[in-house]
Amino acid sequence: MFLENLYKLEKSLWNEMVSYEGVDKEMAEFTAADRNDVITAKDLYKAGEYEMLKGHIDYLDTYIREGVVMAFIADLGADWVEANLGWSV
Repeated sequence: MFLENLYKLEKSLWNEMVSYEGVDKEMAEFTAADRNDVITAKDLYKAGEYEMLKGHIDYLDTYIREGVVMAFIADLGADWVEANLGWSV
């Protein structure tokens, strides 16, 4: 399944990171780290590693964790997220 909303989150973080380049190096690095977390989540999902995905999401910073969970809800539904990741909205 194509994760449209997770992809949009990744692209949004890329655009945000680019906007910080040359202006605020620290924010560019934080945003790049968040984007890498989204990519890892996407890769774990595609590999069917749902238990590892759950652990990865559990340890994310609040901002990006909420973004990833909400993207998975939009892409796969709240029931899938609750059953596989343990998050309910």
